[in-house]
Amino acid sequence: MKMLIALLLLLTLPLSSAQATILPAAGVDEGFAARTGIACTPAVILCENLSVYDARGDQGGKKVDTLHYSGQTIPVIESWDGYALIYYADGTKTGWVHSEYLLFDPAWYVCDQGTPVYAYPDTMAPRVGYLATGTEAPIITEYDDGRKEWVCVSLRGASGWIRKTARDTEAQTRFHPTMLAEIESAVLTWRGEAIFSNVQERMATLSTLLTHASDLGAEVSGCPFEATLKLYLKDGRVITIGVATDSCCIYRVDGRDYEYALDMVSWDGSMDNTVLLEVFDLNSWEDLLLPANG
Repeated sequence: MKMLIALLLLLTLPLSSAQATILPAAGVDEGFAARTGIACTPAVILCENLSVYDARGDQGGKKVDTLHYSGQTIPVIESWDGYALIYYADGTKTGWVHSEYLLFDPAWYVCDQGTPVYAYPDTMAPRVGYLATGTEAPIITEYDDGRKEWVCVSLRGASGWIRKTARDTEAQTRFHPTMLAEIESAVLTWRGEAIFSNVQERMATLSTLLTHASDLGAEVSGCPFEATLKLYLKDGRVITIGVATDSCCIYRVDGRDYEYALDMVSWDGSMDNTVLLEVFDLNSWEDLLLPANG
């Protein structure tokens, strides 16, 4: 992800707190997994330049390349003894890097407006930067004073502190596909008929199906969302999503569409939404209307 950082000491700006959307940790590099079928952990480079080696240091690794800070994530295959094996060059090469220069699977702070960055968690502290609207910055840590009003973000080889608002705290509860990683039970409803499942193997399949989804940004699909899926999560939350009932592999939550089943394709190469029905022992939507499921 690109960070459009304007390192400006704009001391004349008001001291009001920033407003942002906080995206939770992704868990898996979905884009890379969709392209390659390989599940890797996303990580962000924290330094300006990162050396890449052909092997770990204890195996006599030699430097073969240098990665420059970009603000984008890189897929990590494994991490071991201070080194991480990564894909780079758009996934065409692999190499080892020092893992202490990586931030693994961070949450992201997305600025909804211009945002001042401070040297330490205090609005009286010197400003070390200013993030433009739309900037996405990986969160390194939070200042835990009991209120967690501050986050420390990565700034191109450096770091700084941003003061959160109540709106930012609310944003952390906004829907993200990773919230569906642990489904305990589910109810699928269509045309007034409902079917329930709590078989753990099937809930694991459903979790994988729904978390491997791409945010389309808004209600962009013209598909009919006639079905609802009520999901009971292991942490006690209940989330209801709308499900397209045609050939679209799309579900809808809070005015946003998510394309799911990214790693599952049918015989003709298109995404296969029958897996969702199979979780409930259905071959088609019409099966839900049969007496046995009424």
